[in-house]
Amino acid sequence: MSVIGGLGFTNTRVMNKCLLSKWIFKVERGDNSICCNLLRNKYLNEKGLQESQDYCNRGQIYVVRDGKKTRFWLDVWLGDCPLKIVFSEIFEICNQQNWSVFEVLEQGDINLTFRRNFGDREMIEWEELLTMVANVSLSDEPDTVRWALEKSGELNHLLCIMK
Repeated sequence: MSVIGGLGFTNTRVMNKCLLSKWIFKVERGDNSICCNLLRNKYLNEKGLQESQDYCNRGQIYVVRDGKKTRFWLDVWLGDCPLKIVFSEIFEICNQQNWSVFEVLEQGDINLTFRRNFGDREMIEWEELLTMVANVSLSDEPDTVRWALEKSGELNHLLCIMK
């Protein structure tokens, strides 16, 4: 945490973001400890915790069950990167960029609309997206979150989030 060649002082700003990210991860995972319940009740809607959540989201992978907690385009839940990166052409023209997986897949089809018709590149991406989500089925259980580095071999995820 100290700067190489510096005086050896800890970068407290970075350390604070790391600690906040750890607590946010625990809250998102659904831990029911006293500390997590306090954070959830007191700060979840406050700006400070939300700003830190951006850092935490970079290391989270969602396990979709009911799809209500996972954002379809913005969270990592299918593959190693958010779908907005994998399918950037259709994401840019999508009207529902912040919808959850539940909202998009609620009726069993992909419920998305777009600002204009697809060109050739968008059509290719759309067909690939349809193939990727074809086997996704939602349940009644809530989504869960895991940390990307919980198991080895997650290098692709790290490279993706650094883009």
